[in-house]
Amino acid sequence: MKREQLDRIVNSVPGFSGQWAAFRSEWETEGELPLYVGMSELAHYVVESYSDGRTNELTNLFSTIEDVLQNVESDVEDLIAVGLFEDVQNIASHREFGAAPLRQLLGPRSLKIWDEVDEGMKRVAQRAATQRESRKFDVEKALSEVQSPELRKIIESLYRN
Repeated sequence: MKREQLDRIVNSVPGFSGQWAAFRSEWETEGELPLYVGMSELAHYVVESYSDGRTNELTNLFSTIEDVLQNVESDVEDLIAVGLFEDVQNIASHREFGAAPLRQLLGPRSLKIWDEVDEGMKRVAQRAATQRESRKFDVEKALSEVQSPELRKIIESLYRN
């Protein structure tokens, strides 16, 4: 992964810098940063920002991502697709506004990747729906019962409503 591309993305969202610094500090002894976990943190920030009406940074973030995607290696594209876009879609699905308003902020290349992720997740949901009902994980029930904010973030990142 090209470090300067990740730095451009993260630095395009100044309000996220404190969370990013805390994330880096938390993982510094592990050697390599778990970048997908970091992108999940950014995804939560994106959804929370939109929910709070703070969209100026989001415009800059998605513009920067669009620029990065114009000349990017596959590992960076995968990180954006799976680490950020998928988590944004999943997390936003648990909010009244959903992911559609965030989709509107994307450029053409980002939009293509966003839609591919969304279609892939729809296929996963269809397969999951065909499984035996007894194995079904009730996301909304879990979210209504969870008390830990960190566990809530994990569940929202992994499951769509």
